[in-house]
Amino acid sequence: MNWDGKRVLVTGAEGFIGSHLVKRLLKEGASVHALVKKGSSLWRIQDSIDRMLIVESDITDPDALKSVIPPSNPQIVFHLAALVDVSRSWELMLPLAETNILGTLHLLLALRDCRLDAFIHTGSSEEYGDAPSPITETQRESPISPYSFSKVAGTHLCRMAAKTFELPVTVVRLFPTYGPFQDGSMFIPSAIRDLLSRKEFKMSPGEQIREFTYVDDVVDAYLAVAACAGARGEILNVGCGMPYRLRDVAALIGDLVGGQGTVRIGALPYRHGEGMVCYCSSRKMRELTGWSPKVPLEQGLRATINWYASHRDHPVDAGGSIQEDSDTR
Repeated sequence: MNWDGKRVLVTGAEGFIGSHLVKRLLKEGASVHALVKKGSSLWRIQDSIDRMLIVESDITDPDALKSVIPPSNPQIVFHLAALVDVSRSWELMLPLAETNILGTLHLLLALRDCRLDAFIHTGSSEEYGDAPSPITETQRESPISPYSFSKVAGTHLCRMAAKTFELPVTVVRLFPTYGPFQDGSMFIPSAIRDLLSRKEFKMSPGEQIREFTYVDDVVDAYLAVAACAGARGEILNVGCGMPYRLRDVAALIGDLVGGQGTVRIGALPYRHGEGMVCYCSSRKMRELTGWSPKVPLEQGLRATINWYASHRDHPVDAGGSIQEDSDTR
């Protein structure tokens, strides 16, 4: 796709993946409108603010969305804004529903009169629950937390909009993603920051099997889906499909950091209700769009470690955008 001059709206543009996406879109020549939550930190996109239009709003406020979105008249929308908390808590049900379900509905309603070429909705590997791996898109969803329920509901809302109202919607279900600018509480950045600081990195016995896809590959996937007319109405897994034991990933990070700090395997218990094996098949994504991940784990970890090493005192927060799921130690 020729992105030069394309009018693109990105929700959650201030977050980990969203910040990488908007910078790539700017590089490709797109006209980017970045929808960010009021009061959120923009440090991830600070160096690019003068090249995009910042739209401060909240997807939970339908009136605000209706006032700011139609004037931008986007051709392509990447919807990444979400509340992310995988805790098993009744108290999370209402805020997750308000943001991830009603917020998505408010956004779709605000866009109803725009002539869209593509609406890319960010789904989650959490929607599959404890489904057997490798997970395919044909497996039935099995939400195991308020968060995963809210994401399943958002997915079905978007698919209904595609079928009933002929909106050009595609759902991309992201599996664990890593890279520079990531929330410091997640597994890979936590290990990197602790070991760079010569601290102990405490983790579970680490027999969990997960996959990790570098953020540049995920951004490539978003762009590939937007350019693929055959992807409309589909759900597509986005992940490298390469399974690793968490203890092996932690050991590799320790080696790449240079022996600083200590990895304490077994210092923490497994998370309650946590699945032991989770990785995907992205065959459908590859066949439809031609996308495939290019960055091997060790190469991506080196780049991520280098970024954290040069930003040791930098604030790393969630930023109100979608993060990778099934994160655990």
